[in-house]
Amino acid sequence: MPKRDSVEKAGRTDQAPLETLLVSGAHYLKSSSMTSIGTPEVFFNLPARPHIGLRIDVNARQLGEDQPNFEVNLTLQGAGYRTSPTTDAPEPESLYRIELVYSGVFTVQNARSDMLEALLLVEAPRQLFPSARHLLLTFIRESGFPVTNIQPVDFHALMLSRQAQL
Repeated sequence: MPKRDSVEKAGRTDQAPLETLLVSGAHYLKSSSMTSIGTPEVFFNLPARPHIGLRIDVNARQLGEDQPNFEVNLTLQGAGYRTSPTTDAPEPESLYRIELVYSGVFTVQNARSDMLEALLLVEAPRQLFPSARHLLLTFIRESGFPVTNIQPVDFHALMLSRQAQL
C-alpha cells in the first residue's frame, strides 16, 4: 500500500502557482557627464545647500528575441541651482548640470505578459536606484559642490504618470 502523502501528491491537480522572479544580473554605469557652470567663479560663494532639480526616466529593452533577459536603463538628469525656483525666478542661477545612465541586466522568470511592465519599470529601477543615487551624489561632491540627500523614488507612481501621458 503506497504512503498517503505520495498518493495525495500524485493525484493533486491544483498545483501552487510558480513564483514570479526578477533575477538581477550585472549593474553598471552606462554613461555619465557633468558640467560645472561658470568655473572657477562659481566656487567663490557657494550656498550651503543648493537646490537640486532631478528628472528621472526608465526604459527597458529585451536582449534577444526569445530571451527572458532585459537591459533596464535608469536615467538621472540633474541640475544644481543657487536657490530654489520661484514664480518670480523660475530659472535660478545654475551651478552644474549632470546626467547619468545606470543600467542593469535582469532576467524575468514565470511572469505573465501583463506583469512584465511593472517588473521592468518599477521593480528593476527600484533595485538600481540606490547605486545610481550614490554615484550621482558622489559626482556632485567630487566636482566641488555641496550635496543634499535625494529621497527614494516611487517608481510605480512614475510609471502611472508616464502611462497617463500616452
